[in-house]
Amino acid sequence: MTTYKPLVVNEIDELEDVGDEDDIFEALDFQGVHMAFQQSYLELIDRIDNKEVDKKSPDGAIRIDIKRDALLYETYRKAQNNYSKVLKKVEEHEKDFKIKCFGRMRKLILAVLYADKKLGKRVTKFESEKLIEIGALDSIPVCPRGGEYSIIYKNGRRLFNCSIHGVLKN
Repeated sequence: MTTYKPLVVNEIDELEDVGDEDDIFEALDFQGVHMAFQQSYLELIDRIDNKEVDKKSPDGAIRIDIKRDALLYETYRKAQNNYSKVLKKVEEHEKDFKIKCFGRMRKLILAVLYADKKLGKRVTKFESEKLIEIGALDSIPVCPRGGEYSIIYKNGRRLFNCSIHGVLKN
């Protein structure tokens, strides 16, 4: 039997918003929450293995009355709930970055369309300096996560792509 240090998990009620500059994993103590979730699972398995049971099924499987043994699952339930909340917050945070990135790519589309008209030919390669030079852009747009923008072609269509967030679809 493996013995674990007693785990106390306080359920997270609400997670604060994390700013753009913060490291979300550090701010949300992702590693700590993940480790608590893993430990609670191992403790749950250990408790189930060592649980004295009233009945065994004909096939030898252990039967546990979940209502009666609710406390057996309490720490695991709290840790699982915390982990789910933190994962959801990370997902929301990353979604905000993707929305910002796609907004910047939409500006690039307008700049490229402007360049098409100004130059009298279709722009085939994304060159931000050239777009600034002709007045299509004031500054070079940057992906909030540091991705690189490019123009790609698919089925004869010109699409903008970010190396991190992917293709901007209309």
